[in-house]
Amino acid sequence: MTELSTITDIETGLYGIPNDEALEDATQTFDELELVTAFVETSEGCRGVGFTYTIGRGGSAVKEFLDDVLAPRLEDAPVAPRRVYDDLRSQTTFIGREGISEFAIAAVDTALWDAKGKETGRPLYDLLGGTRRHVPAYETNGGWIQFDEEQLRENARRVADEGFSGMKMKIGRGHAEDARRIRTVREELPEGTDLFVDANCSFTVAEARRFVSELDRPLGWLEEPLQKGDYSGYADLRSKIDVPIALGENVYNTTQFKQVLAQNAADVLQPDVSRVGGITPWLTVAEAADLWNTPVSPHYVEPVHVHLAAPFENVPYIEHHSTVLNKVVESPLELTDGGFLPPAEPGLGVRFDGLEQYAKRRE
Repeated sequence: MTELSTITDIETGLYGIPNDEALEDATQTFDELELVTAFVETSEGCRGVGFTYTIGRGGSAVKEFLDDVLAPRLEDAPVAPRRVYDDLRSQTTFIGREGISEFAIAAVDTALWDAKGKETGRPLYDLLGGTRRHVPAYETNGGWIQFDEEQLRENARRVADEGFSGMKMKIGRGHAEDARRIRTVREELPEGTDLFVDANCSFTVAEARRFVSELDRPLGWLEEPLQKGDYSGYADLRSKIDVPIALGENVYNTTQFKQVLAQNAADVLQPDVSRVGGITPWLTVAEAADLWNTPVSPHYVEPVHVHLAAPFENVPYIEHHSTVLNKVVESPLELTDGGFLPPAEPGLGVRFDGLEQYAKRRE
């Protein structure tokens, strides 16, 4: 039996990468991408790259938890992502298993999977047994709520010209105006290009039903219309409307996803590798969804999700969320035939470039 390599060092960082302009949805503004990084060195001489993110707030708390609680347990730990994940999660029993703790674990877990790929000389999608290379992608960056209708038209034309398989737009300006803006975007999208809308947890069940009644054509899905964690409310709404419901970006662990599935609360799951605690739990969610015949369309972080989609036939799309991350990635994914291909180099194939200029340091 081959002896596992071990972790010899971990280096963490916090960076704030500004948007070119503030991006708005129904409940919040996204003006900066915070990256919390974790680079692990292994006894085989490999360097695993891991990261997690916030939208401009809370990154220092994630890094502090990573440095003070998780990092001390990694010295001489095996490069065995699932084993290390279980050990790190044992440290969150008291503090809670969502939010800060899951973001921090995600950075380490992703770094270990990257290191494992590099040690074996295999890209992550291959290490996971994936044979599916090309994954369709939809674009979110053109659909933010602050855009007026003329800008939405221009953005939808760009999405069509670039060849994305779908587009997502934000709603929350009022039912009639939202419906009019949706019609505007539809006029610019080619036949067969899916349109998704995201309410960002801003509706009640009654409001969501009234919104759907304003539509003259069906949507690809209605994303997170209700408050976070209201799975019984989602199940109730799902029984009353014909539009598919998507949720998952604000579901923070495998137990919560189990509740979503058990309560029939969603038509599409959207686990985010950084928010759910890393690659290890993301795979658990996707496998469970497959058992329930439920599609999975992950939220954001496409450089990782393009690999994770490869083993699963129940992933219809991955999301291209914004271009901020591309500013610090050496080789951003390129759209090909309406989707993305995972890099063929060992591990994730993610190399950061120019991060240091965005470093955020404790006072």
